[in-house]
Amino acid sequence: VNSTMSRELDALTVVNQLRDLAADPLNRRAIVQDNGCLPGLILFLDHPNPQVVYSALLAVRYLAECRTNREKMKGELGMMLSLQNVMQK
Repeated sequence: VNSTMSRELDALTVVNQLRDLAADPLNRRAIVQDNGCLPGLILFLDHPNPQVVYSALLAVRYLAECRTNREKMKGELGMMLSLQNVMQK
């Protein structure tokens, strides 16, 4: 497996785990409060692999279902811009 392909698989594995965690309503607030999660999720929205982007979008959707998360998510650096970029693709 070449290094690009393994990096793609790593990104997909990580974002899928994050998506699965976000699917559980009990995890949603903790994920958004964690300092590393949202910036990582935003990076995944700009990923060249469409599967990674799709999983990241699902995670964002799950997280936004928790009303208390929405303001923090909207204010997170790059979040709105990345979502606009995805919509334009």
